[in-house]
Amino acid sequence: MIITYIWNRKNGSGNSLAIQGLGLKYSPFSPPSPHRFPGDILAEDFAEHVWRNERDSNYGFAEEYQQLALEDHGQSQTVASALENSGKNRYRNVLPYDWSRVPLQALLGQPGSEYINASFIPGLWSPREFIAAQGPLPQTVGDFWRMVWEQQSHTLVMLTNCVESGRVKCEHYWPLDAQPFTHGHLQVTLVGEEVAENWAVRNLKLCHVQQQKTLPVRQFHYMTWPDHGVPHSPDPLLAFWRMLRQWLDQTVGGGPPIVHCSAGVGRTGTLIALDVLLRQLECEGLVGPFGYVKKMRESRPLMVQTEAQYVFLHQCILQFLQQSATVRAQKGATYENLLMENGAATEA
Repeated sequence: MIITYIWNRKNGSGNSLAIQGLGLKYSPFSPPSPHRFPGDILAEDFAEHVWRNERDSNYGFAEEYQQLALEDHGQSQTVASALENSGKNRYRNVLPYDWSRVPLQALLGQPGSEYINASFIPGLWSPREFIAAQGPLPQTVGDFWRMVWEQQSHTLVMLTNCVESGRVKCEHYWPLDAQPFTHGHLQVTLVGEEVAENWAVRNLKLCHVQQQKTLPVRQFHYMTWPDHGVPHSPDPLLAFWRMLRQWLDQTVGGGPPIVHCSAGVGRTGTLIALDVLLRQLECEGLVGPFGYVKKMRESRPLMVQTEAQYVFLHQCILQFLQQSATVRAQKGATYENLLMENGAATEA
């Protein structure tokens, strides 16, 4: 592994990090790939891109984010705006588009029962790779679990706390103890829980009482992402992502993971973008934050809601690249030491 700082003669900058030997499968002569987004950046150019955008108080990032903010897709939100559904929306400015919303099976005699504030989000492999949802309200907890059951989703990702700064941000939608919750025909049971410094992982069992079928669900709850601002360091979130990604890679079958915070756009969009872009980096050796965030916003408004979150997304990707370079360098050094030791033993 070689990590070098390149001196730019034109402006005297020495902050461009070139990372070689990442083992990434990208070649400039590779054929077009479905895993690419407009404005993709090569891995070895990414640090310079970040450094350039950070100059003059993040002027470059501000310009990019302003361009995203100006995107108005003008897509219909008729179902979300319907009178019978207005009370199911936590925020009036965060409504799913009709074409990408997650429909529920209608309940007999209940107008609007097919609506929930949630959207399908494209990823690397599918136009419906994730579901981005608002945090349940007291009156939508049952709808939330209906969505989990109907989509057969084995994975929930929660990026908010139920109460933040004295305000309720999400209804507590899972059992506190072994006593199950029941919502219509669905029964939710807490099977086990592990709590770490920054997150909790809960194993839940969702049972359809009428059908006598069960669905195991694992909830990954990141607890230290502030409601306003961003985490102080990318490291805990990257550790959380690695744990989540390992679970998703080994979980075969079932529907898309359901990711939510309070509104289901800011922290939710940032985490989904991080997952997609880090996998794009590993597959292609390039990464397109601007292009992918733009693509997400075509499916759900306001994804990656603030400029600070947009900058933090870049910082997480850069930290991932640097961590990968360090790990590979250490592995290379260990391998060289083993060769030297074996050579010395042979000579002896």
